[in-house]
Amino acid sequence: MKRPILQLLLLAVISSSAALGQINCLSGSASNKLVCQFPFSTGVLTNASSLGGSGAQSAIKTATAINTGIATQVSQLPLASASAGTVEVYKNGIYETFNNLGPILVDRAQTIGKGKVFIGGTFSQFVFTKIDGISLGNLPFAYSQNAYSPSGQLQSTIYTSETTNLSFRMNQFVGVATVGITNRIDFSVIVPIERVSVGSTAFNSKSYVQSVGSSTAVGPVSNPNIYTNGTASGIGDVNFNVKSVLQKGERATFSAGFTLRAPTGDDLNLLGSGSFGFNPYVVYSYLAKISPHAKIGYQWNTNSELNNPTLTAGGNRALPGGLNYDIGADWALARRVTVAADLLGNQYLNTPTYVATSSSITTTSGTQTLASSTVGNQSYTVSNLSTGAKFNLFKSVVLSANVLTQLNDSGLHSRPTPLLGISARF
Repeated sequence: MKRPILQLLLLAVISSSAALGQINCLSGSASNKLVCQFPFSTGVLTNASSLGGSGAQSAIKTATAINTGIATQVSQLPLASASAGTVEVYKNGIYETFNNLGPILVDRAQTIGKGKVFIGGTFSQFVFTKIDGISLGNLPFAYSQNAYSPSGQLQSTIYTSETTNLSFRMNQFVGVATVGITNRIDFSVIVPIERVSVGSTAFNSKSYVQSVGSSTAVGPVSNPNIYTNGTASGIGDVNFNVKSVLQKGERATFSAGFTLRAPTGDDLNLLGSGSFGFNPYVVYSYLAKISPHAKIGYQWNTNSELNNPTLTAGGNRALPGGLNYDIGADWALARRVTVAADLLGNQYLNTPTYVATSSSITTTSGTQTLASSTVGNQSYTVSNLSTGAKFNLFKSVVLSANVLTQLNDSGLHSRPTPLLGISARF
């Protein structure tokens, strides 16, 4: 798999917003992209219908639905915030410095100050293990394909069942730059640089052949394993954020903000979402040795070629979005050390999901149950616990260490994700 060429920001935005048709994994540029690794390995490109659903479903539709789940959540993973270390407040005519260094993956309401600049970078590795509660190492699929004579007459139907082991991980470096426009307004640019690797193996594949006019199928016939893999690196979806203080007291601050996500990442290589994202939010912080904070927002997304359930030209739909929130606190454990804990939630409304199912066929050796998966649609919330610490090395330089732990199996699930970061304010 070739590494994608880094594209200019404007070109990427234009290209992403112009995508109108469905992804074609049989031919064209998309066939060499990561979005087609999984469908290719399952063999669905040569099969007609998936088994186990409530009705006839395209096999490709079932397999490519996984791309919607990946794009939806990967593009909305928690990113490092611009919490800029110690904060000074004006109290009784005197500036007082709070050594609380702030949260790690979430923002606090305070701004950094007019003319101030914050620069930071973090590195993390996401290893995904489940989707909708089903292990990525044990994804069941069953498909059927009709065989026709040269004259076009139906001769037989082939039923195939298999298990797919999907390996999916992402190394992510996130750069953050914030500038204080005024004492009450901050502007930030958040740039993720990612390396995505996908490996997919279809194994334990067996086929049964049922001829026209027969009530039983012959088999099973073992099929060879199919393995595909690929990697891609480049800039992900860039986020632009503006935050404004609405009300500020000696210790409590209430702010509102807006984040725009631009589709700068190569969505066909799972580096981006292929859609614009809009997230207005409000955030509250209280400065003390133990500082509580809370944030609530709502995510809207535009249409993406990665969400085309009808597999038709012009059938692109908006990526799922919904309410998002975090609540937590950071504790100034020592003069140069702060520990932080946050509960983060992201809601996804009317999202394509995988559902484990099965179907039965009659064979010459008896009834065979074929484990499979079908596509459902539901709303769910992904809950994460963020725990970590910040260390003030010297002056305004701060080192961060954090672990992000997903608390439920909804959507795309990763094992605990470590994060290391460094930042400075000038």
